[in-house]
Amino acid sequence: MEIPLLGRIRKMEPSLATLLLVIVGAVAVVGLVVAMTAPVGVLVGDTQWHYVSAFHGMAATVFLLGATIAVYLAWRLYIGEIRAFRDLKWLAAFSTVMSAATIGFGNWIYIAYRAPGGPRSYFLENLPEVHKIFFEFKEFIALFTLPMFAVSTFILWKYGDSLVKNREARATASVPILLGMFFLLLAYVLGAAITKLRGV
Repeated sequence: MEIPLLGRIRKMEPSLATLLLVIVGAVAVVGLVVAMTAPVGVLVGDTQWHYVSAFHGMAATVFLLGATIAVYLAWRLYIGEIRAFRDLKWLAAFSTVMSAATIGFGNWIYIAYRAPGGPRSYFLENLPEVHKIFFEFKEFIALFTLPMFAVSTFILWKYGDSLVKNREARATASVPILLGMFFLLLAYVLGAAITKLRGV
């Protein structure tokens, strides 16, 4: 016997406006807390790469927030219980754009990582495992997020609501989002760990 409250929660799907408000609110709260607790110079650093690095981190965080909600809706699509299909389409597109932005800034900051005296040199001399396992793996696994979200976005927009009636089509549209989120989480955690060990 299912508890009525759990059944209602299971069927809830927030509107796109609510989802966007949550993302904007979360970013605003984090930004406010950071601004109140650390000077901007400490937050972004004092190297020539500080703004590129900050934009990479912010893009990755916004990507993570949007993709988290997209994954929830993709799961609802996968099990055939989605009602907010239009929201999933927009969130998949948003996640694709944020993946491209995060990868773009990440490739740009990679120049600083590989520069003489940069984090790569430090890791190869002191902690070669960090470079081989953490960074190279992280850098390449992050690249998989873009094709995963892009293919889902294409399928969702091309075939629309007709996907909902076909189990295989639902899986084709939703599984890449789930995989993309897996790759994103790996890259995000490893990137944060590398930044803590040796920032640019």
